[in-house]
Formats: sequence, C-alpha cells, structure tokens
Amino acid sequence: MSLKRHRLCQRRRALGYSQERLAEILGVERSTVVRWENAETDPQPWHRTRIASALGVTLEQLDGMFVDVSMAAHRGQAMQDQTRNPASGADRRDMLNDLRALLTSYLAAPAGPLQSLVEVRRSVGRVHNLYQRASYTSVARLLPEVLSQATDVASRSTGMHRSNAFRLLAAAYIGASKLAAKVGDGDTALLTADRASTAARLADDQALAAIAAYQAACGLMRLPGRATEAEQVVRASIARLTTAAPVSDPDLLSAQGALLLLAAVMTTGQDKPKETGQFLAQAEGLATRLGSDRNRLWTGFGPTNVVIHAVSAAVRAGNAGRALEIGARLDTSRLPAVLVGRRAQVHVDLAAAAMMSSGDMTISVLHLLEAERIAGEVVHANVQARTLLLDLLTKERRGATPGLRPLAERAGLLA
Repeated sequence: MSLKRHRLCQRRRALGYSQERLAEILGVERSTVVRWENAETDPQPWHRTRIASALGVTLEQLDGMFVDVSMAAHRGQAMQDQTRNPASGADRRDMLNDLRALLTSYLAAPAGPLQSLVEVRRSVGRVHNLYQRASYTSVARLLPEVLSQATDVASRSTGMHRSNAFRLLAAAYIGASKLAAKVGDGDTALLTADRASTAARLADDQALAAIAAYQAACGLMRLPGRATEAEQVVRASIARLTTAAPVSDPDLLSAQGALLLLAAVMTTGQDKPKETGQFLAQAEGLATRLGSDRNRLWTGFGPTNVVIHAVSAAVRAGNAGRALEIGARLDTSRLPAVLVGRRAQVHVDLAAAAMMSSGDMTISVLHLLEAERIAGEVVHANVQARTLLLDLLTKERRGATPGLRPLAERAGLLA
C-alpha cells in the first residue's frame, strides 16, 4: 500500500488541478509534487506559502495536510529493500535499516489501539532517555511504534488536548532526527526535523520549534555542500529567539543555549575564533541564568555542557592543547545522571585531541576504551568515533595499543 497525504491530494483535485498543473503554478517539477503527495519528502519552508496560496488554505491547514499520512504495515519489506553495510556490525546495520525503513514507509509499525496522551508522553520520554543513555539500537527499534502512536493521537485530538498532542509528535520526531544525525544519516535527520518543525508550529511551541531547527541544522551538516545552509538555519533561529522579549522560561533558555553551542562548533570549523568565543560566551550567560545543569527538552543544556562544547570546538579548530587543557578541568559528574552519552562523548573528543597533540595512540585508545565503558554505542555507532578508530588502525602498533583491535572488532570495523 503506497503512502498518500489524502487531504492534500483531495484539495488539489477539488480545485481541478492535475499534478502537472499544480507543479506549473508553483514553479517546480511534477515529480516534486508527486513526492510531496506520497510523503516521500516535505516542501522547504519557502515553498509552503506558495502552496497554501495555490490551494486556497491557511498555513496551519497546510501543515495539517502534511502531517496527515496514511500508515503502512510494510516494515519488513522496506527493511529487506535497504542496502546493508557489511562493515558496520550487526547492531549498526539493524539500526540504520530501521531508520531507513522508517522514512521509506513513514510509519512502519501496524496501527495498534489508540494510546492516551499520558501513555504517549511516557513513550516519547523513554525514547529520549534511551538516546541520552546512548542506547541507540533500542531507540531505533522503538521509534516506529512511538511515532505511530504520536501521529495517531495528534490526528484524533481536538480542543484543549490538540496542542499537547502535537507537542508530543514534535518531540517524537526530534528523537528520530537525533538518532539519524548520530549515525550520520543526514537525509533522514533533515526530513524528521522538518516534520518536528511542522508539529511544533501546530502546537504553537516556540521552544520545540527551535529544537527542531537545531536538528535540521545537524542533518544539513551531514550532507555534502549544505554547511552554509545549516549555518543560516542556526543563525536565523538564534536571531528569532534573541529579538523576542527577554524570558526566564527554562525551555526557551535551553533551546537558545543549545543553538548557540551548535553555532560555536560551526564557526570553529570555519576558522572564526572570535565568533566562536562570542557564541560560547553568550551560551555561558544563558547557562548562568538557568542556574544549574539541567535537561529541559532533553537538551542537556547547562554550565557543564558549555564547557563540553568548548572542548569540542577546540578539537574542531585543531587546537588540541586547548582541548586537553579544558578537558583536564571538566567535571562531568555535575551533569544529570541520564546524560550518559554526553559523558562518553567527552572521551571521544579527548581521544581525537590526544592524537592531534602528540600522535599518542596509547592515550587516544585509552580514552576510546573509557568512552566504550561508559556507553558502548557511542563508540560503536558514532561517526566521529568510528572515523578515529579507522585512523588508529592505519597506524596500529600492537605492542603499544593492545586494546585497539578488540575495540575495533566490537565496533564492527574488523571482520
């Protein structure tokens, strides 16, 4: 059964437009309209106003049409159609296949009994908690069902429950986008972030919309030639939050802080140290206003997270000495207990810094082993960690790094 956005198709037909005619009005290819109607892609923001005008609907009504997608129970077939990566390890293959199947068939799990808002909120929270604990394989296996439940609730909710239902749908898609970005699937990360943005707008939730923009930028960063677009998304989102009246809402503070930290990492990669410092300083100011290390909207934003990003920025800038200096003073015990993956990520960054600083493979491998001890899937699934492992293998000296080869085998990099 192919997927269809039925209300979108019905509205086009009611106006007497063929797909070719609507494409002509919008200045796009017919195949683009087909992909929109088949839920294969979502229109970019600059297309939405023109589509709404052509169809004679409001932007809110149009957003509802793009959320409206029929469900398919073809997850098994979709998974069989995916190309497997034989060098990635069984768990990583399963995770990637689940993600790609999820996007291929949108909501792959068969529809079950309607869940209550409380039950869906619990399920969405579980997805995010598992992600932050670096249980990525478990997240991938849960996501189809959770997205199915969240979409079902959002499509049936009315009145005072509608906003809450769409908040949950936005949060569920943000979880999917996080996982896709983590394993390096930029297309999936971008598409799920866009759907999170649509749901956040329907919920009129500015903080969730900002987090969706953050995730869209993460997806763009993983796509060739899209770095400039990613930076534009982040800067525009920061500007929107900055120009608004000063707020003390912890969700908005956390969302803005997360965007500032991402901007700091981006500008570091462009050799803009002054801007990087400014973004980090602004984030530090927001963290001070927040008052402590917190985890609002599952951002993990707070004073310690600012320092963690300073380490990442230094690594990205190639300033290994600075990264190691900051890392020596970093106390991750102040982070909320659930942020296991973030603690492990610090060791991945320090492993990279050790290699850059002195080419010390022993220290680098020890940091990766510590990252694995804290959260194994951070090393097994994380693109940065896997790239570093491959680099270490090309320079391997077995006597100096006895733990490297077994670690690479556990990560699925060696047969």
